[in-house]
Amino acid sequence: METLKILMTTTFYPPHHIGGDAMHVYYLANELAKLGHEIHIIYNIEAYRLKRGSPKENSDFPNNENVHVYPMKSPLGIVTPILSHTFGVPYPVQTKILTFIKRINPDVVHHHNISGFGPFIFRADAPKVLYTAHDYWLICPMNNMLLPDGCECNKDANCFLCSLLRKRPPQLWRYWTDINNSLTKVDTIIAPSKFMKSKLKKFGIECPISVIYNFVPDIDNKDLRDLIVDGPYFLFVGILEQHKGILQLVETFLKVKDKINAKLVIAGSGSLESKIWQMIQHHKVEDKIVLLGKISTRRLFNLYSNALATIIPSVWPENNPLVALESISAGAPVITSNKGGLPEITSNIDKDLIFDTFGQLQKILLNFDRGRYSRKLIRDIYIKHYSPAAYIQKYMTLVKK
Repeated sequence: METLKILMTTTFYPPHHIGGDAMHVYYLANELAKLGHEIHIIYNIEAYRLKRGSPKENSDFPNNENVHVYPMKSPLGIVTPILSHTFGVPYPVQTKILTFIKRINPDVVHHHNISGFGPFIFRADAPKVLYTAHDYWLICPMNNMLLPDGCECNKDANCFLCSLLRKRPPQLWRYWTDINNSLTKVDTIIAPSKFMKSKLKKFGIECPISVIYNFVPDIDNKDLRDLIVDGPYFLFVGILEQHKGILQLVETFLKVKDKINAKLVIAGSGSLESKIWQMIQHHKVEDKIVLLGKISTRRLFNLYSNALATIIPSVWPENNPLVALESISAGAPVITSNKGGLPEITSNIDKDLIFDTFGQLQKILLNFDRGRYSRKLIRDIYIKHYSPAAYIQKYMTLVKK
């Protein structure tokens, strides 16, 4: 097999990461490295410092020996990612970055979440250049297509005003940069969902787009069956913020708690954590709603393995969230809102597990029959659609196209 030198650009990379996009880069880099490919990762550690402060050493994310990681540092520190966000260029290290990439001389340049670099990074050249649209950054300064009131944007809003209302610096580079001109060196955009592809096309992106669903590693293991939470339960995993629909989920569960033999387990942290705890105490349902906070990866997969189902009640257009894929990899079905790319995942299991309103979710919970969704059925869906092998096959086909 021909081995390739692949360079990936990403704003965040484990352990200096925040969301699922960085985990995807980590998974992909190491899966490719296992196959003998030489992988180089450039990420913006200053962006992490801006978000989370001084990074701490963490050995939870070992890399294959073929993965080489380069945290981009700047003499201006956290000012550089602010300049990237506002003006589209990571001053004053932009020339250093391009020189570094040229010295590596990769066969493939693969861009991921590049908000910490700005559109400048699209100048990087290679025989094959890819970009994965992990979010809506190409067409939305907020990356999520949400207006300040939480409604989905249809591109008739004022982006400048939206940024100010969300307390973010406006991205001035968007007013003098044609994003399609910036994408001229990109051969293909990888969209992790059909929904993302259609949204990018609708908003004027002209670059060819191929759909390749995200993947998660297979850590299926029988010793994960030991119970952390007693009794049957539905599971929510994610940050506790408005756009994840967590408050509506808790309110819905409170309406059915006495009619079903199941708990609601919530794993995650965020600005709504205290409010959720107050709701639990107010309704005296500590025995029915379990708030765990942020937990380790191993405990998380234990929770997936033993759950009736994982509920993803997002009220924003999710792309292809790793939470759904992790649940499926552990053999647990998902119940999701009809938002973004979520129904593309859930329809592989059962279209009846997709809801448009929280009233419909209430009915799903009341009538849910775990016996209809065997562990083997869910695992087979994972292997076919969301396993490393399924992704790498399509990825290498695209690289060699």
